[in-house]
Amino acid sequence: RAQQVSTIAAVTLAAVISRFLVVSLIVHAAPPCLAGQLMTWLSPESEQAFDAYVKTAEAKMGWKARLQPKAGAIAVAAAGGTSAITDIKYGIIHDWVAATLVPGATVEKVLAVLQNYENYKNIYTPDVTDSTVLGRDGNRWHVFLQLRKKKVLTVLLNSEYTVDYVALEAGRWSVVSHSTKIAEVDGGRELAPGRGYGFLWRINVYWLLEPRPEGVYMETRAISLSRDVPPGLAWAIKPMIKSVTRESLQETLAATVGAALKTHFAPRIPRSRKLPGVVSTSPVAA
Repeated sequence: RAQQVSTIAAVTLAAVISRFLVVSLIVHAAPPCLAGQLMTWLSPESEQAFDAYVKTAEAKMGWKARLQPKAGAIAVAAAGGTSAITDIKYGIIHDWVAATLVPGATVEKVLAVLQNYENYKNIYTPDVTDSTVLGRDGNRWHVFLQLRKKKVLTVLLNSEYTVDYVALEAGRWSVVSHSTKIAEVDGGRELAPGRGYGFLWRINVYWLLEPRPEGVYMETRAISLSRDVPPGLAWAIKPMIKSVTRESLQETLAATVGAALKTHFAPRIPRSRKLPGVVSTSPVAA
């Protein structure tokens, strides 16, 4: 069962990362002739700000359900407060949480499907191109994922993560994944971590699985770091960043549920917005 839990961390982490790349590629996409001008470095100031943000966020995690989605619907909210986008020096922190209630499902069924590594390329195609477990030390796993995304620019990332999992009370599970290395691949050559287009510098993913009488409550939170928006584009790009990241997390959760149920998961649009910060989400196309 421990192996099943560690598997969900790798699967869902791959999904969140690959979906998140869509946002950054839209923000920073440019004609190929300008690609070289977009190359940058991860600044120490950005990394320190991200670490401080994560430390504060993790200290407040109580591993209790944060949202109240209706059965068959997905709720998405800004996890860090009123805004999911935080500007820092030379970077942007993205922090969203999404949840759904899957009728008729069980935690065991979800975990059993998500341990199928060989099927990642079908569940999250074409974004995940390779994945493997590099090692294990008790409750900690070391995972490698290769991600590919093409918008205008094509980005290939070699990335590694530590995955820690804990069995909570009453059959609940928490999973925490931290990126330990994200390196862009340019012309078949792996660049030094922290060098590249900066579409994704760091990402942490937090999952809560909770059995309910009517099914399974699934909640995921992603805290990620990207480069800042090029000067002069913030007024046009920032609103798009917010909407696309929100929709990407929704799609990630829907794809994960769909894989667990061996079907397409099309969440209904919530009719009310009673929860502060929670937004309605559109159905995922079958």
